[in-house]
Amino acid sequence: MQNVFRTLVRFGFFLTGFIGLVSPASAQKESYPKNYYQFPIMPGLTNTLAGGLGDLRTNHFHAGLDIRTQQREGLSVYAAAEGYVYKVAVQRSGYGNVIYLKHPNGQTTVYGHLLKFSSKLAAYVREEQYKKQSFEIDLFPAAGQFSFSKGEVIALSGNTGGSAGPHLHFEIRDSQDNYLNPLYFGFREIKDITPPKFVNLAIRPLDINGRVNGQFDRRVYSPVKLKDGSYRIAQPVRATGLIGIDLVAHDQMTGTGFRYGLQCIEIKMDGQEVFSYNMEIFPNASTRDYNNLIDYETEQETGQRYLRCYVPDGNTFNLYKTDLLKGKLNITDTLSHEVKIRISDSYENFSELVFTIKGEERSTELPVFDTEVNPEWIQTDIQENTLMVRAKNFRSAVPSATYYIAGKEVNKEPDFYDKESAVFLTDLRKLMPDSVKIGNSVARTYLRTQILPGTKAAFNGKNWSVDFKPTSLFDTLFVTGQQNMNYLTVNTKGTALKDVVSISFTPGNAPENKERTQVYRYLDGEYRFIGGEWLGDKVSFDTKELGTFVIQTDTIPPKVRLLEHSKTRIRGYVWDTSSGISRSRALIGGEWVLMNFDSKTGYVWSEKLDESLPFEGELTLEVTDRAGNSTILQTELKEPVVKSAKRKK
Repeated sequence: MQNVFRTLVRFGFFLTGFIGLVSPASAQKESYPKNYYQFPIMPGLTNTLAGGLGDLRTNHFHAGLDIRTQQREGLSVYAAAEGYVYKVAVQRSGYGNVIYLKHPNGQTTVYGHLLKFSSKLAAYVREEQYKKQSFEIDLFPAAGQFSFSKGEVIALSGNTGGSAGPHLHFEIRDSQDNYLNPLYFGFREIKDITPPKFVNLAIRPLDINGRVNGQFDRRVYSPVKLKDGSYRIAQPVRATGLIGIDLVAHDQMTGTGFRYGLQCIEIKMDGQEVFSYNMEIFPNASTRDYNNLIDYETEQETGQRYLRCYVPDGNTFNLYKTDLLKGKLNITDTLSHEVKIRISDSYENFSELVFTIKGEERSTELPVFDTEVNPEWIQTDIQENTLMVRAKNFRSAVPSATYYIAGKEVNKEPDFYDKESAVFLTDLRKLMPDSVKIGNSVARTYLRTQILPGTKAAFNGKNWSVDFKPTSLFDTLFVTGQQNMNYLTVNTKGTALKDVVSISFTPGNAPENKERTQVYRYLDGEYRFIGGEWLGDKVSFDTKELGTFVIQTDTIPPKVRLLEHSKTRIRGYVWDTSSGISRSRALIGGEWVLMNFDSKTGYVWSEKLDESLPFEGELTLEVTDRAGNSTILQTELKEPVVKSAKRKK
């Protein structure tokens, strides 16, 4: 099926009865010539990968190959084909030192995390950095200004930018800047005969009437691998209503211990295909849609990345072929249904998982109690469009919950009992309570308003507000929020955003030093700098993540430790313990000097415009953090003296 589907996607044809979300490749009828590109690292020799196209990474799909470089830097990087440099950049994070080569076939190859550019390109970049007096720089040379032949050395491999270790990041993009799978181009340097692996499977209700094992809860199963290499779930899954499958699985490659993303997922129920996912190509502009295609809440809570095996609400990402239910399963009978999941990689190695879903009638009968017991606690949770209220150990001859909506009251019976707890379900599109009373206990929901995707909208409260752009949301958001003095919580860290929202709030205690006070996101015991601007006693900031925010004052300047400050070179470490380093600027004899910066280690080192000339004059090194604090170090240059490289705090 995989080969057939790959062809269908490429040329834009889909089977009758299926919804085809057309891949961008279909408009161009992309082909994959097997000899056009050469491998960019150690061509002709067996290589291995640390990452592939579509790997699930933080906030994005991985966009190409991470080619291993023997855990070292300085390997020759070769032009994969004839082409010219249409972009070259130096970044503190991201791809670090990166080259984009445009080729006669209209495609582009990308080479990231480089240690050094080739000499002619390096001289050009350095001259432009001195002109602009900036370490970070994006440059677009004239077409043909820097041309390379196939197989010519364009750079040395490195570990710059956001790299977690030495490797080469390599991409192939089409003429519309869509990412293509480089492994389809037939590189003989990569060999793989190892099939992918199933890890976990989750099944969840997808509407208010769905149940899994009688409950309105997500259930996780661990597939067991059999001797023949297939996988099974031992016990049938009991379900009714609309449900969805989430999957943790990864590819494995021969000769490595790394985990990779899946190329293809196919799901059949009772022999009929209901869902196909194919990571052949995806648009550069859509990579953040990843957060809507995984179970983002579980990823934020546990770190496990479950891929949704159905088309979620709000999706615009063109990776799927599905049935009319968009891959969701609707169990409306009491029969047994066989579900088969096949996962495969770019080399067509595959594994299969088979399990049974047993349909069951949804019980509407409630237990009868002759005693009155108030709940120990009330817990509220929002799942999709449903508010779930759980009352621990609640017992009543006439059980009910009272929902309060803008001063009005609505009474509701439990939908079912989960062990000792009464569970109440409410469609938030119809009823959005601000608090719930069960027995003598009251719980606030902190629900504020409903925001639809694709609209410019806002919530304006007494001391805080949130503004939404038309592009901010994947799906309808039920805004929750509460403020406690200098802390503001808007929804949870498990709420995925597509684009920024703008938040403003007036803290309970106005800081004395607003110039050095910004907003930080509190997450898992750490404070991460966001920024913000003050207008009176109100601070405003943009964020792509929700959760808990707090204002903090940072008046401690960065620290600087010079290892060498000679007429030959300047090098040392800079670091900041609160807001983080914003920039460093060096002058020698009043003239700007390029200081390279490794953001992972804080290491800084000089690079002369003309290496033949010594530095002359007094060194002034100014390091500024993101709160605006600066440390200025002034010293006379000395003859070359090298200190210990060990950094001290």
